[in-house]
Amino acid sequence: MGGVDNAQRVELRKDLALLDLYHHSLRLIGKKLASRQGAAPVDNSEAVYARSLQLGKQCTLALRGLRGSLPSEDAGHCDAALLSVDRAVRRASLAKGHALFTVNVWRAVDAVEQFLGRMALRYGYQPLSDIAGLEGERAAPGGIAQVAPTAGRYERTVAERRESVGRPAVMDFPAVPRYRIRRLLRPGLLTGFAVVLAFVAVSVAAPILAPPEGNDPYTMPRSSYKINPEPPRSGYPLGTTERSFDVFHGIVWGTHIAFRIGLSVTVGRLLIGMVVGLVSGYYGGWLDALIMRITDAFLAFPIVPATLVMLAFFGPRTLGRVASASGVDSIIILSLILFGWMQYARLVRGNVLAERAKQYVEAAVSIGAAGKHIIWRHVLPNIPQGLFVLAASDVGAMVVLAAVFTFLGLSGRAGLADWGWMLNIGRNWIIGTPSNAFQYWYTYLPPIAAIVLFSVGWNLIGDGLRDVMDPRSS
Repeated sequence: MGGVDNAQRVELRKDLALLDLYHHSLRLIGKKLASRQGAAPVDNSEAVYARSLQLGKQCTLALRGLRGSLPSEDAGHCDAALLSVDRAVRRASLAKGHALFTVNVWRAVDAVEQFLGRMALRYGYQPLSDIAGLEGERAAPGGIAQVAPTAGRYERTVAERRESVGRPAVMDFPAVPRYRIRRLLRPGLLTGFAVVLAFVAVSVAAPILAPPEGNDPYTMPRSSYKINPEPPRSGYPLGTTERSFDVFHGIVWGTHIAFRIGLSVTVGRLLIGMVVGLVSGYYGGWLDALIMRITDAFLAFPIVPATLVMLAFFGPRTLGRVASASGVDSIIILSLILFGWMQYARLVRGNVLAERAKQYVEAAVSIGAAGKHIIWRHVLPNIPQGLFVLAASDVGAMVVLAAVFTFLGLSGRAGLADWGWMLNIGRNWIIGTPSNAFQYWYTYLPPIAAIVLFSVGWNLIGDGLRDVMDPRSS
């Protein structure tokens, strides 16, 4: 069992029993809170809230104690539970109103219960919730937190575990665990941020690095009208292409177009996918089935052929341009959004289905919260799993795809400071002269390097954010 001997397994069961007792008490108080149907308890309500926060902190301390004794393959699950409980306790302590407080209490209960269920299977521990399911529970009259189980094995087990593990005092602890800060220092994530920030710096400093000639900064200036490219020299640090377009100017101002395409397409896909996934996943039923069939219909169209069909149907400039000076056809942008939101919708729907089955959502429903309020206030903040990874990867991928269309001549114009168009004009010079095969490297290597680095930077950010947001990943 991951290198855990019998003695260690006994200690782990004891630690799990301690956590289970705190979770058991918090769960019973959560039931008491939810049974009020949206009204705050009239008897000693402040004591109930204070006790709930105290039990939440005790669950956090018990998880931290387990974190140091669990083997490496289970430490990630403990980290995930610890993050969820810590976040729920902090939100509950800041909550304004009975409903929001109750929902956050049940978030903590649900996180601990999932962790206990996973660990029980691995270490042969029987949680109190399993025994309660066999014996049943009932509320004892005459008190805010006096909730007692029925007589029998369940009651005896609770008493025995309380006596065996005791109750440590509640200590203060930082709001943000340090291991999350360490995850932000991963080399891949730092490298990705460094690459993207370098492109941001180039984009911001573009008027200084490559001052435009005339009113259109997205038009590459010419040194002459020579057919053959010319190597780097003074005033043209990366040389010129055929017809003497300045390569350095195109690389610098091409960052503007790259960010415009990548961010606009990704944000459009994300917004559509989140709305569709939230509605479909939460309401379910016939509406879910209808929305998913529409999503499947869009998935049946490959994005490149679909964009070509739209270009043929509407014409490359029927809908104008995203920015008239940049030369980026809006039909390309709209096509990439229209035929790319489905992955976001399916991912969000899956996350919503998982959240909807959790107890804190059931608690919100039981106290009379409206469906729209539950979606936007409780479900939406808890479904980012995978979204940031997909969005970050999409930014770079969309720039590559847009460069493909520009390279094929389906978008853009002559002299456009776009990396795809620069590859289009440099393709004739990939093979140099017989004496020097790489004589014209400056016509194609700079745009290739820009496209690759831009895409790799965003992919590194996506992978790094996945590791930061999911402690279970190594």
